[in-house]
Amino acid sequence: MDSLRHIVLLGAGAVGVLPAEKLLKLPGITLTAAADKERVQRYRQDGIFFNGEKLPLSFAAPGEMSGMPPADLIIVATKTTTLSAALENVAPLTGSNTIFLPLLNGITAHEVIGRRFPGNTVLRGYFLGHASVREKNFIRHDGVGTFFCGGENTALTKVTDLFDQSGINNAIPENMDHAVWKKFILNVGINQTQAMFYADYGAVQRDAKLLDYCKNLMLEAAAVAQAENIYGTGEMISAAMEVILTMPENAKTSMLQDVLAHRPSEIDAFAGTLSAKAEKLGIPTPYNNEVLAEITRREKSYCRA
Repeated sequence: MDSLRHIVLLGAGAVGVLPAEKLLKLPGITLTAAADKERVQRYRQDGIFFNGEKLPLSFAAPGEMSGMPPADLIIVATKTTTLSAALENVAPLTGSNTIFLPLLNGITAHEVIGRRFPGNTVLRGYFLGHASVREKNFIRHDGVGTFFCGGENTALTKVTDLFDQSGINNAIPENMDHAVWKKFILNVGINQTQAMFYADYGAVQRDAKLLDYCKNLMLEAAAVAQAENIYGTGEMISAAMEVILTMPENAKTSMLQDVLAHRPSEIDAFAGTLSAKAEKLGIPTPYNNEVLAEITRREKSYCRA
């Protein structure tokens, strides 16, 4: 079985640098971070630092990709808000055998990629662990976490073999739909609660009202999952609560970090997606509707400011 040698990273942020940092140390691997021209210029000037060390990343914008071989694997780790536009930055490097591995939050990234590149294999993936902390081009992470991957077996085996060789913690869930919804329900609860109330994990853990709010967000998500024939939704909430109660107190989700930095958040990927699905199914989601309206209002105020 052919191995994956030419890797392209789309989204060199808080999640994308986690596998990139290890892949860069693997002999025989070429890793290129793709982005638009402006971002590439900024990366080259300022660099990307992981745990205090500058990563030896190569960068390429679409206009610079002529003559480069097609990617064997494209790891997609952008924000959901920029996914569609960002995919154009890897179009020149997408060949007929290129495999995509999305690591975005939410439950729709593989569908967006599949519509843009219908002839390619698109796996499914996500990261579960301690949150990275990103401040501009400086990213910190304590190494705790696992990449979960699923999809077409031949492509999946190639990716997990690559991750194993690189020392990247990974696992293959028995049922990827169940696993993706389990992560989604966790995100709907804790990411949105933290963003709504400007509260880190410790603040949520110590406040019964915030925990109840978080659980109500997840109950609404579980009701939608159950209506879409995802099994074990009750277990998902108890598992999410266990994660929430055992995370480091000072940890902040990516959504809270975005809100505090006045960056666009992934509210549409969480409450937006959930509320739209719920409306079609006739399921009430007052808590998620409230969060969607409030975070959207705040983001509009950032733009005006």
